[in-house]
Parts: sequence; C-alpha cells; structure tokens
Amino acid sequence: MKRFAILLLALVFATSIFAFEQGTKTVGGWIGYESDTWYKDADPITTITINPWGGYFFIDNVCGIVFFDYTSTNSKDWDDPITSLGIGIGGRYFYNDIYGGLGFMMRSTNNGDYKESANFLNLSLGYLYGIAENVYVDLGGRYYMGIGEYGGDGEGDNEQSGFEFGAGIDIFFP
Repeated sequence: MKRFAILLLALVFATSIFAFEQGTKTVGGWIGYESDTWYKDADPITTITINPWGGYFFIDNVCGIVFFDYTSTNSKDWDDPITSLGIGIGGRYFYNDIYGGLGFMMRSTNNGDYKESANFLNLSLGYLYGIAENVYVDLGGRYYMGIGEYGGDGEGDNEQSGFEFGAGIDIFFP
C-alpha cells in the first residue's frame, strides 16, 4: 500500500509539471489602471495600460512570446496626454499555474512636441486561475528597467524603472 501511494504521488507530481505541452499556442493580455495624486490639491493623473500578447510553446512549459504595450497618461491640467507604444519579445517558464518570464521591449513615447525612444528589460511573475477549459484569469506583476541610452529628444542613460500589477485573460490552444 505504501509503494502504491508513493507511486501515485510521483505520477501526480510528474504530470503536474508538464501543464503546457510543446506546440501549444496562447493569446492573452493585461489591462491596468492607475490614478495618482502627487500632492494634496492636485488633480489626479490617470494611467491606462493595455498589454496584449501571443505565444508558442517551443518545449514543454517554455513559451516564447511577442507582446505589445500601450500606455496613456493624462490629467485635466495637461494640454496633451502622454502616450507610449512598445513592442517586445520574451519567454515564460510555467510550473503548474505559476509562471516567470523575461523580455526585452522597445518603447516610443509621445508628449506633444517631445518624443523619445527607450529600451527596457522586463521581469514578470504571475499566477493563472482556471475559469474554463484552457481559459485562465492571469494575475501578475511586471518589473521593468531601462537599458541603454534614450533616443529621439531624450538624452542620457535610460535609468527608468517601475513595477506594474496587471489582470487579464489567457487562452491556450493545445
């Protein structure tokens, strides 16, 4: 009986590790919202972020992704919103419903007459909560840090960094 329990436990563990098989495709994305007030009498600054992606599992549990990043930041005190558009590539490793990822993104920012471009390294960590067969709610966080120098109207080294929480939906096609 003890051997059977150990064998059953080993079988459950081995099958749970390979949750997503080679050849699986995925589409999904996050939507984020943030509202900041920088001082007591200031109007709030609102930021909306949309991050869609698509990916392919080249080996079991390892997914290559292509992602987009659209950010719009605005306040009623400003004449024009600040918009950013980015495109990136990366990869994710899945263990059961938890994943970690690494990516590279090129982003272009437009603030009226001021335009700059920058590169970023992204680190992500998330959790997938199943809501239907092959459909998951994706809850996660992303840390990004600037690399290289600014382009366009920007000057100097890109030392920008930040942390973002997101929620969205991921769909997997075996």
